[in-house]
Amino acid sequence: MAAFLNVPTELVDTILERVSFHDLAALSLTSKKLYKFATPHLYSYIDLSIYRGNLRPIIHLTRSIFNNPELAKHVTSVRLRDGDEKIQKLYRGYSYDESVPEVSPPQPTDEDGMPEFIKFIKKTGLPYTHLWIDKLRIADVNAFVALLLSRLPDLKSFRIGYAAVVPYVERSGQRNPPDIAGENQFLGKLFQSAVFDASDHGLSQFQRLEEISFPGPISVNPGRNPDFCDPYDMVALLSLPSIRSIQGWCWNPSSLPFTWPTDDPPDPVHLTSLTLSYVHIDFLAQILARTRALKTLCWKWKWIQDTHPLNTDTIDLNRFVEAVQPIRNTLEDLTIGFEFDDMSWGGIEPGMMKALGTLHGLEGFANIKRFQAPLGVLLPDWDWNAGPDPTRRLEDSLPRNVEVVTVTDAFMSDYYAYDEYEELDFVRAWLLETASTRTPRLKEVCYHLDRNASEFEEKSYEPIKQIFEGTNVRYRIIKARDEKPWEAV
Repeated sequence: MAAFLNVPTELVDTILERVSFHDLAALSLTSKKLYKFATPHLYSYIDLSIYRGNLRPIIHLTRSIFNNPELAKHVTSVRLRDGDEKIQKLYRGYSYDESVPEVSPPQPTDEDGMPEFIKFIKKTGLPYTHLWIDKLRIADVNAFVALLLSRLPDLKSFRIGYAAVVPYVERSGQRNPPDIAGENQFLGKLFQSAVFDASDHGLSQFQRLEEISFPGPISVNPGRNPDFCDPYDMVALLSLPSIRSIQGWCWNPSSLPFTWPTDDPPDPVHLTSLTLSYVHIDFLAQILARTRALKTLCWKWKWIQDTHPLNTDTIDLNRFVEAVQPIRNTLEDLTIGFEFDDMSWGGIEPGMMKALGTLHGLEGFANIKRFQAPLGVLLPDWDWNAGPDPTRRLEDSLPRNVEVVTVTDAFMSDYYAYDEYEELDFVRAWLLETASTRTPRLKEVCYHLDRNASEFEEKSYEPIKQIFEGTNVRYRIIKARDEKPWEAV
């Protein structure tokens, strides 16, 4: 052991990087010198599963950092996954007969560090200090995660699940439209304070934050006062000087075009990956116009009835192509998705979506190598009464140099003119007749079967396989029901 501890520090660090967290924790208890070596590795990557009924891990971690501020300098990544099974179900789509019950976790005590926590928050002088303290007293997940982040000046990556973003989800029959100024939004407030508040509040400025990921709104019921719902939260994230990747959402502004909160709009020069849901095309266009190096864009339009005037059931694909023009020379990976609430707030009329225009303008995006979209969007301008249009070609909506195409069956509407078998005919015609000239670099096609797919799903595997016979194109069939999106947080 003595010989090991006497080798150069760089070599010790290299060895300890390969040791598991639990073994490293055990090693740190064997000697003071090993503890000194192990501590940066133990705290550099925080990876916890969150259970709303037991916040002890988060509380104890926060207390340790308050008691020893030097530990905060080691923390570069925080990943807080959802451990509650009921919360995990939200990733698969909210069900009418499911609800996430309220919990009553043990209230934190003085021994947990509450006096120090309260003193720190009061010292910030922020307008929401009293509410923040009140939420800490009842062991609110959102409030404690915000407190933890407020002390991490060197944080580079922050990924979080639903537990802290949507603290409580009501039953569908009791839901109310979300409030953009609600009280369960300390994370968004934290980033706004870091960017827009020049006072000496003592919070982390997140100058080194490169990646942030948080889940979008629950489709049927967005929840009461979900965090990160304020468009100014998104502007704050876009304004961080080191930000490279954002995966999240926000409500739309009250009107468009959006008025930037400062004279200097965000300038995310390092942003290369952006995933946004719920954001209106015109707001998306304003955001994309501020980027310079975006390589990956995932835009998912979620229509949730009766929530916002700008949240509509109609998608203008021509306008989308216009919106992404500023990134046509840098974009390499494009995903388009749609999801809708199948009932209105009143619970009577089913929801349907429709698409206007086409994606034909994407042909000129020469650098796109990976592309994903619902089949229903690749075959737009539907006329259900007129039936299938023999001149329509799926490949006309594809980028010319694409290498991997993923088509999904997730977008369904009574306005749509084609059934599943007719969709397969379009795919077959593309692969056998025009793929070699229209998409000459095509290597793989993935068929993503949505969780809500009809019983056609089970019958469709063989027809899908037959389409690729005699071609040089690989294929994969991906079933959404086999995925565990909560593990990807």
